Amino acid sequence: MPLILPKAGIFEFEEKKSKFIGHCILVQQEEEAKEFIKEVSSIHSNANHNVYAYSIPRSNIIRFNDNGEPGGTAGMPVLNVFQKAGVIDFVCVVTRYFGGTLLGAGGLVRAYTKTAKGAMEAAEPEEQVFYKTYLVTCTYSNLDKVKYNLEKADIEVPDWVYTEQCQAIVRMREEQNNSFLTSAFEYGISNVEDYEFM
Repeated sequence: MPLILPKAGIFEFEEKKSKFIGHCILVQQEEEAKEFIKEVSSIHSNANHNVYAYSIPRSNIIRFNDNGEPGGTAGMPVLNVFQKAGVIDFVCVVTRYFGGTLLGAGGLVRAYTKTAKGAMEAAEPEEQVFYKTYLVTCTYSNLDKVKYNLEKADIEVPDWVYTEQCQAIVRMREEQNNSFLTSAFEYGISNVEDYEFM
């Protein structure tokens, strides 16, 4: 199961007087990733490097950039941190303010890896949960039975609409889908339709 970032992550540390700051967020479009990189780079426009990596698998997009650091010592290590952890749909920017002491290729890889990992952990990655949504209909006589069965099955029902019949939009985790469709009529539901949020 892939992981996503439920919130922004920030991490900062110092290595031989070089200051590293990592920022990461969830993104779903490449434009969002580019905008975030631009924003962080603008805030840290005096920094020596604003290295980045992002990945949006559903669009087959993987990008990384060393931003002036020696090839392979910055952008790729940042990308690797997230890929090894199974995190998708992310952008991470690691800013470096040079402290006057060269870290060497190995030192750079370790520093960028540590900063990206710290930022990612601060964002508290969690499993990506997929949901299915349906519009369900039932009669007034079955309403209590339906409400009881949906609650028992741990299916979300934000609201009911009462017209000639009772209707509700129900939302469930994808793994509950088959069991719900098999049991819907036993629950007292008379009709089930796919529902897509506009």
